[in-house]
Amino acid sequence: MSETYQSKQERRQRLLESLPASLRPHVSVRNIEAMAALSTQAQARLLEAIHAGLKRIPRAIDQLRANPDTSVADLLNPHSQPVTEILIQTDSSIVQQEVADLIQQCFPDMPRVSAEALADADVMQVVRSVAKTHQQVFKFSHIKTDFVMLTLYGLIRQTLEQMEEIIEDTRALRQAFDQGELPWKPNEWRNKTC
Repeated sequence: MSETYQSKQERRQRLLESLPASLRPHVSVRNIEAMAALSTQAQARLLEAIHAGLKRIPRAIDQLRANPDTSVADLLNPHSQPVTEILIQTDSSIVQQEVADLIQQCFPDMPRVSAEALADADVMQVVRSVAKTHQQVFKFSHIKTDFVMLTLYGLIRQTLEQMEEIIEDTRALRQAFDQGELPWKPNEWRNKTC
């Protein structure tokens, strides 16, 4: 079910009202959802930067989404960020394209334009966040450290087990996997200890 213009406006108004009152005058319609998704700390940092003269709010929102601890100075002058931070940050358009590719892999009959629109939809925010994190994981300089890899592997394994339980318990999801192009079967190592 697609969202009507009226319901979208009402949702955006609710999001706007959820923001701190001092931040609301600085929010454009196109930035409401992104600003509302920021943590309280990041919203406060953004307001500090706006009061200090920030003009490029969308870029600052992206920076704060990637690192809520970004300083006001770095928000005002993004080129002053350390090179390592710039390398770790991923371009949201690349993430969106990756998600659109996955959507088309799961639903090969879907036109590319539709896959791209779905990849950009609010409902797919969690998928874009995971895809962005996935890209960052393999750029992380300590990925081959034993405690990092084992802990990360354990986390991903737990996540996969939880997802498999949801799939197994939800008939519609099982049918979607059975009809789709994406291979799926429960992992054999389930419920075994590391």
